[in-house]
Amino acid sequence: YMNGIRNFLVVTGDPVPSGERGSVTSVYDYHSVTLMNYLRQLNREYFSDDPIAYGGALNYGRKNIDAEIRRMQKKCEAGASFFLTQPIYSDEDIERIRYIKSRIDTKIICGIMPLVSYRNALFMKNEITGINVPDEIIAQYDKDMSREEAQAVGVRIAVKIAEKSGDVADGYYFMVPFNRAEMIAEILEKMTAIDEISRTE
Repeated sequence: YMNGIRNFLVVTGDPVPSGERGSVTSVYDYHSVTLMNYLRQLNREYFSDDPIAYGGALNYGRKNIDAEIRRMQKKCEAGASFFLTQPIYSDEDIERIRYIKSRIDTKIICGIMPLVSYRNALFMKNEITGINVPDEIIAQYDKDMSREEAQAVGVRIAVKIAEKSGDVADGYYFMVPFNRAEMIAEILEKMTAIDEISRTE
């Protein structure tokens, strides 16, 4: 707060991987809702003139989606004003977010992270928990694609996802894959162009 930071993402964090549990201990003195309640108290008692804004993570892929909505509601009651999603790649993800949005009044910031190659797409599908990369996305890549060709596919998919999710997203945040900032710049340019066209129609 003393350094001028007023926006925070509050998450509980992942448990220690099973292979490291002998040497590393998870500490859960605070979980996300507890910390949010503490921040809300700070806003009331100390920061009322310039309050902190904070939000949480949205696990839209949870099997019991209504349980996730109830957890979001607890976070909203603790003062959360926005939620960030994992990277989105499928129409199913968008529909789940649309369902959540219809049940709770809060801002949802959708994650966009372009896939840079066939290998990257497979890794995200098989190794990263909580991210859904459907087969039809992977099928758009080819093992023998050049770097430029694969990047073009990643940009196209990301722009399409942003276009499809426009009615449920209150904004987007971008994750830069392998420091390829040029991909994010191209996605933003294409999203801006689409937005300008839609405004003139």
